[in-house]
Amino acid sequence: MSAGQKLRRFRERQGMSIRNTADMLGTSHVVVWRWETGACTPSVPSLIKIAAFMGCTIDELLKREVTE
Repeated sequence: MSAGQKLRRFRERQGMSIRNTADMLGTSHVVVWRWETGACTPSVPSLIKIAAFMGCTIDELLKREVTE
């Protein structure tokens, strides 16, 4: 699962809209939508904000699940 997919899952579990999430992260709703859909990847400063917002580390945010 990508960082954008994790952000979307977290946002939806919190009952937040893309616009609310964008406001919390200091960016536009279009950028959040692009992260969530995989159209682009968050920058390092954005990853720091996303990790803080989600209450996790950047490592946890970027780690992909390994399937066997």
